[in-house]
Amino acid sequence: MKIALAQINPIVGDIDGNSKKIISIISRTKADIVVFPELSITGYSPQDLLLRNDFIEQNIKALKKIVRSTKNKAAIVGFVEKAYGNRYNSAAAIKNGQIIEIHHKICLPNYTIFDEKRWFNEGNNATISEFYGKKIGISICEDIWFPETTKKQKDKGADLIINISASPYRKGKIEAVENILKQRWEENKIPIIYVNQAGAQDGIVYCGHSMYFKYGKVAKKCRDFEEDMLIVEVK
Repeated sequence: MKIALAQINPIVGDIDGNSKKIISIISRTKADIVVFPELSITGYSPQDLLLRNDFIEQNIKALKKIVRSTKNKAAIVGFVEKAYGNRYNSAAAIKNGQIIEIHHKICLPNYTIFDEKRWFNEGNNATISEFYGKKIGISICEDIWFPETTKKQKDKGADLIINISASPYRKGKIEAVENILKQRWEENKIPIIYVNQAGAQDGIVYCGHSMYFKYGKVAKKCRDFEEDMLIVEVK
């Protein structure tokens, strides 16, 4: 199974531009699954734009367009879901024109530049989605920084973890992320695909450094601080 790590630079609020970029990448990328960063439709972080119902609806309409573009394709895309009056930082697992699973981010960071508990409700399900005979655990950013979600996905039979992120850069951040993935590997012995966004937004820099982590080390990685595409083969 070939998985494409689409390390893009989504622009906050540019739902139309972001979704067109996502659809274009899906259409021209020769991979079984194309994976995009956290909140790739809205850009990270939309902050108080999330309090506007029209913004949420526009993001859902964009997701539906992306879903329609996945005939004979599969993708994992970050978006905002609103359900039963709650808002969730979410990842849609899409296959052949259908959403087959949605993961709601479980661990919401609420420190330094983050304020996610202001905008989102916590998810509670360690999501597993099946693609091409493989059970894939889907998580979002902070979910991978703590052991519980990955452990629950391992217990459900996950063959692979895919984590989508919008993780800002700071000194030592690249080493910190690699150390976290190494911890999750040592605990579970499951390969991990980590897809982080690149670029910058309002003074916040994203380093990218998306990677395929297996056997306790980085097997392949994207370029740092710029948009990039990496296709890895998972057996």
